[in-house]
Amino acid sequence: MRNNSFAEKESYCQFLFDQKGPFWHIATPGNLTEILFTDTDDYRYAQSQLAIGSVQCGLKTYAFQLMTNHLHDIVGAPSPQPCMDILEFLAARFKRYFSLKGRPVDLSSFVCEPLPISSIQALRNHIVYTHRNKYVVDASQTPFSYPWGSGSLYFGEDPVNFKSTRYNDLTKREQKLITSSRIITLPDWFTVRNGCISPESFCDWRTGKSFFRDAHQYFNMLGKNYEAYAEFASLLGDTVTLTDEELYSAACQLARQQYNAASPSQLSDGAKKDLAKKLHFDHHAGNNQLRRILKLDPFVLESMFPQAQ
Repeated sequence: MRNNSFAEKESYCQFLFDQKGPFWHIATPGNLTEILFTDTDDYRYAQSQLAIGSVQCGLKTYAFQLMTNHLHDIVGAPSPQPCMDILEFLAARFKRYFSLKGRPVDLSSFVCEPLPISSIQALRNHIVYTHRNKYVVDASQTPFSYPWGSGSLYFGEDPVNFKSTRYNDLTKREQKLITSSRIITLPDWFTVRNGCISPESFCDWRTGKSFFRDAHQYFNMLGKNYEAYAEFASLLGDTVTLTDEELYSAACQLARQQYNAASPSQLSDGAKKDLAKKLHFDHHAGNNQLRRILKLDPFVLESMFPQAQ
């Protein structure tokens, strides 16, 4: 069987984009919301509620990731309204859940304007950005290992190999334990794994993968598109966008362009401070990252960026 050409693959991706859209990025602001999810039970509840809300609000999910205090969700919907509906749905249920746990939370900032996704390349960037979100801030994770998102579904092991149970085969009591509420009717293909609704139940990962020409393109974008991710972070209000390795690459590039130096280590303290400002404001680099990358005194960085985390 002959392999499809680059043009044929790209044409098919564009066809899917035109057929499945419009697309939106739902990203609640992590810099404004307090910590919500502190243990496995919290994440299980949140993932199950996201699955239920996606069905009830009429959203088609292609990628998602739950963070400690915010959400990234790449969806298909005819207008922004279903995106707003699911945020209202989640906020109401999270408020009730945490109140019952004796930990009332302020969810007034758990809102956002859904960001429209206007092209196939932008859609790819948003999906990859979503899957990078946790491992950028947690060195123990990869885009494939984090359990509270769809990253493991993309060009990894087929979920058919995972041991899951059909939601509709559970007893009524077991269903209530999953939903933490009354009995809810869900599609017959929904499954349960590790005490919550499984990601593959409500995330159309097969179509999501098909927005990329192949696995090579996806893996390449995971590690080589930090400029686009920094731009998205500015739009979405995220605070950390690059790993240390990516930030070091950006620092080296700026050192060459602005100072004709091979690496930041060759710069004067004054030049390092100027570079720190560029990395802080353009790439959302935090003080700890800047200390590691530029070898600047932490007290100097604190005086420059006293609000940085």
